[in-house]
Amino acid sequence: MDILIISTGLIFGFFLLIKGADEMVQSAIQIAVKFSIPSSIIGAIFIGFGTSTPELFASAGAAFKGDLDLGVGNIIGSNIANALLVLSVLYIFLPKGFSKSLKLNKLSPIWMSIFTLVFAGYYVFFKNFSKTFGIALLVLSSYVIFSLIREESIEQEELVSSERKNLLIRASVALGATIYGSNLVVDNSVQLAEKFGISSLIVGSTLIAVGTSLPEVASSIAAARLSKPSLVFGNIFGSNLFNIGLVGGSIFIINPNNLSSDISISIYYLLISGTILLVLAFAKVSKNVIIGIILISIYVSYLLNLF
Repeated sequence: MDILIISTGLIFGFFLLIKGADEMVQSAIQIAVKFSIPSSIIGAIFIGFGTSTPELFASAGAAFKGDLDLGVGNIIGSNIANALLVLSVLYIFLPKGFSKSLKLNKLSPIWMSIFTLVFAGYYVFFKNFSKTFGIALLVLSSYVIFSLIREESIEQEELVSSERKNLLIRASVALGATIYGSNLVVDNSVQLAEKFGISSLIVGSTLIAVGTSLPEVASSIAAARLSKPSLVFGNIFGSNLFNIGLVGGSIFIINPNNLSSDISISIYYLLISGTILLVLAFAKVSKNVIIGIILISIYVSYLLNLF
């Protein structure tokens, strides 16, 4: 009975977290448009905050509760899931006969690679994550956001999908739902870990990481059916970049500490998945079930190596 209650709370928490985050970002964008805030600032909200909102609230919630392992596990697990699980869905669902080279902003892959290497290197050398490192990540993220905006001009009509009324009320309710949802996810995940005797790092790297990556999986299926793989790759590069920069920077400031678990295996898979992502991004993209199965197999091997 306890497992059923915990599972129900976890599922409801994910629902509030993901839907609330989406509504909050869309409402914030429309408020910015309504008050004629410059498009560069709107773009920063859309790219910098929007791609990583579920991970940010889930990881920050864990950090506030003193569970850094859960937050770090979510960051690494989400990035690996994006690069392997989300991409596998793309290659499987693309239409037959589709073959195209991607048109990507080259800054996104470069910065994602830099953040990934810095994150991995810092852990290898220091075995912990300090507040100073968190501040450095946030400062660098701010610079990257505006660098990307200068490179990628985003029109306001591309950001606003439909007119919303009562924006301030909607944004406030969405913020409350997101915060409450993140608390439900963290609390129930910790309880689930205690029930089965597994570490917070594993829960964060698997259950929470997959849960917060569900929007990317859904968008990957939609983009594949529309034959727009560039959207998927661009979203993954942006999401992975800011998961480390914004989310990582935030939780290391909130709770700088040593990790209770060794994350060497996770770092290894983070580097492998990032390399695979880069290689596939600069090759022609076409429907390829074999590549999809290989990516899923690597992801399954990552999950098995966690236990």
